[in-house]
Amino acid sequence: MSVAVAFWFGLLVVGHAAGRLYGSYTVRRGGDDDRRSRGTYRLLSLIGLTAVVGLTLSGLVDATETALSSLHPALAGGLAAPLAWVPTGIGAIIAVLVTYLGVFPYARERRGLEISAATAVGRLAKYLVAIAVLCLGLIAPVIVLVGLSDPSPVLIPLLFAVLLFWIAVWTQYSVQLSQEIVEPTVDQRRRLEAAADRADTTIPLAGVIPGEETETAGLYLGGSFRNRRVYATDYTFDALDNDELTALCARVTAADDLRLPERRALVVSLLLGLFLTLTIWRSMTVALLALAIVWPLLSWYLQRCAFAADRRAADEVGADDLASAYEATEDLADDRGRLHERLAPRPSTARRLERLRH
Repeated sequence: MSVAVAFWFGLLVVGHAAGRLYGSYTVRRGGDDDRRSRGTYRLLSLIGLTAVVGLTLSGLVDATETALSSLHPALAGGLAAPLAWVPTGIGAIIAVLVTYLGVFPYARERRGLEISAATAVGRLAKYLVAIAVLCLGLIAPVIVLVGLSDPSPVLIPLLFAVLLFWIAVWTQYSVQLSQEIVEPTVDQRRRLEAAADRADTTIPLAGVIPGEETETAGLYLGGSFRNRRVYATDYTFDALDNDELTALCARVTAADDLRLPERRALVVSLLLGLFLTLTIWRSMTVALLALAIVWPLLSWYLQRCAFAADRRAADEVGADDLASAYEATEDLADDRGRLHERLAPRPSTARRLERLRH
């Protein structure tokens, strides 16, 4: 346990210093390059992964599981195994937040943001906690199955059902769980309701995501297919005119008609279920080989669904207005390579614009 504590405190120091060095570098270099913003995400991801791997290898998970098993007989029956990852997740989240505190002052200076460090860290913390809860819910059935000496094939459909339910819940409520939601102003609600009427959209506006500091324009679907809601960023109302806002409303309606959130949940659960099933009943090599074949095919399927929703919206309101709305997005190419584009479940904005204009 002492090794884990020493590693964690050392990582906090290294992460904060790395964040300050990277932030200072971006300020000296000047400009507002999207790749440098993505560099921040990569730095935070590296620190988070290092924290998880380091704390696991240093024995924190095993020590936590042993401690939990000694507390109550019910925990010793298997519940302690997934709960043992909670301290590791908390440690990784704190490490990421400390690193972000090192980067943020320079990012605020470079981009002229008015948001405070406490608000920015609070929003990131909410997102990370939501992701951690999702991951814990996903690894719990895996740990239980791996712990069985002779897993029954009957558990395969049960595994798929658990994954599908958990991912479907996350997909439908990820906006509320991971983002700060505020009430829209009177003008924002009026503009979006007028655009929804023009696009014949019946999905109501549930809230606004304070997003001016990220300069991201977009509408996001939330809730189940029986109780769908729309969420918009602040920047959407500043960056888009009424015709472009109408185009995004039409795109949201098309996504709802095609059940895109449910399709994504099904694809992710199928990928995870296939990988876990083959790993448990065959081997990791077979699972990776199957994943390498199936993942590109299912990603291609989801991208085709996204393009189909774009075409429906373009037929409804015109391709030019929808393309103009997409151009307000901060990062058109998403800084993707060819392999990333092939494996991503959503096509890049640049490819969407190319399809709309040809």
